[in-house]
Amino acid sequence: MDQIELAIVLLTILVTILTLVLIVLIILVVLVLNKINKVAEDARQITDNLSSATAWLSPTTVFSAAMRAFRK
Repeated sequence: MDQIELAIVLLTILVTILTLVLIVLIILVVLVLNKINKVAEDARQITDNLSSATAWLSPTTVFSAAMRAFRK
């Protein structure tokens, strides 16, 4: 019976350690996904700014704004 009790204790300890490792890994995955989401949001903001700057600097926009300014 001593060997079986020892095996049960060791398996219980092993299961507990593996559970803790699994919980830590899940927490790390959530943290990494949050960081990736923040980076993607920043990239979306940058592309929005670039697209609006590109649209503003297009020749038709510049010339129409100049024409409006000179008409006033």
